[in-house]
Amino acid sequence: MDFSTEYLGMRLPHPLVAGAGPLSDDLDGVKRLEDAGAAAIVLRSLFEEQITREQMSEYENIDIHADSFAEAATYFPTPDAFALGPFEYLNHLRRVKEAVRVPVLASLNGATPGGWVEYAGLMEEAGADALELNLYRIATDPETTSADIAAGD
Repeated sequence: MDFSTEYLGMRLPHPLVAGAGPLSDDLDGVKRLEDAGAAAIVLRSLFEEQITREQMSEYENIDIHADSFAEAATYFPTPDAFALGPFEYLNHLRRVKEAVRVPVLASLNGATPGGWVEYAGLMEEAGADALELNLYRIATDPETTSADIAAGD
């Protein structure tokens, strides 16, 4: 029986794709997914908020010590709750692509129009075979209707 399929323009031997999860966070897990027969592997999402936070953190951590003594500039922010930061994500993607023969899909969560575009290109440069893009808006105002959200208001 031929289970081959085309997915995102890629020819896969079957439609079983390993979705984003903790097994894709390290090379051993990724290799285990490939050995178990995954036709492709989706990495966990990089969130636009992580990218923005890292950009702002760099500025804030330099600026906060502007009037301090030199040793104060060596302070580092606490680690994020995410598995990988933006730069680590791109490095991990490169290493995963080198480690496996199956297609690797990067995942990006965007919250603003165009705020995610730069990293989509960087993920492509890092070797992603495809990009899973999740666009969302968190409604925090109880007066906002679903129609308002859909219209982008």
